[in-house]
Amino acid sequence: MQRILAVIADLQDAERLVARARQLAAQFHGELVLLRPVLAQFGGWHQVLATGHLAQLRDDILAAERERFAALCGDDRGEVLWCERVYRAVIDQAAALGAELIVIEANRHGPLEHLIHADDWHLLREAPCPVLVLPRVPRPVTAVIAAVDALAEGPEQELLAERVLDQANAFAHAQGAPLTVVTVVPDPALIYASPVAVPLTTDLIGELAERARRAQHALLERIGLKPEAARVETGRVEDVLAQLAADALLVIGSVANKGLKGLVLGNTAERVLHHVTTEMLVVN
Repeated sequence: MQRILAVIADLQDAERLVARARQLAAQFHGELVLLRPVLAQFGGWHQVLATGHLAQLRDDILAAERERFAALCGDDRGEVLWCERVYRAVIDQAAALGAELIVIEANRHGPLEHLIHADDWHLLREAPCPVLVLPRVPRPVTAVIAAVDALAEGPEQELLAERVLDQANAFAHAQGAPLTVVTVVPDPALIYASPVAVPLTTDLIGELAERARRAQHALLERIGLKPEAARVETGRVEDVLAQLAADALLVIGSVANKGLKGLVLGNTAERVLHHVTTEMLVVN
């Protein structure tokens, strides 16, 4: 991992994020680059202030941000960037740098769905590299859990599962932590999008679990990965993963799918983000 981009959305908690990003850069023998995106929030002021006054106000804000940012950076590279959309600035900067990891922190005012500027999920969906989301309350990482959709169909889903496992294995080695691979066969309520409840029998759930177990084993054999543990669980995906990853780094794929492709993680990845309170690495 040659280059890590750490995004400082809130200077108040920046020291903790920078410390974790520096630790990762040391573990992966990579270069750390810091980014402080400053969101343009002039709004209706365009109708009140002249263009020159707005430009001066922007320059004053950037000057103050750069002064505080410089004290934080130390010997690390860094940039303060004025932007209209935070996620777009992060994506563009990561692409320009050739970053292999983006590190961000969850918003202090809510759970992980309010990442950075609470506009949407575009960063997680469109980032050119994996995104590591840090919780506001740090928790020790004692293990790495890779959540894979062993029931997925098609080459795109298979490649996503392999990327998730590759990243999880790399983090497990870097942190000296055991790796567990988990596939969750979801709650029956997630399978049928119908106003009429269609219950699944215990036998059918068992058949899906056994199918997932065989597919998971074949996936691990194919890529030659031997984790410390491999598990197939049943239940609501977000609840199961949140419980298993209480003190672990959770590595999960993010991709939009429908039907059987999305049974395990495809359509639930973003819901999972609402429930976990530990570090999460999102791979797209």
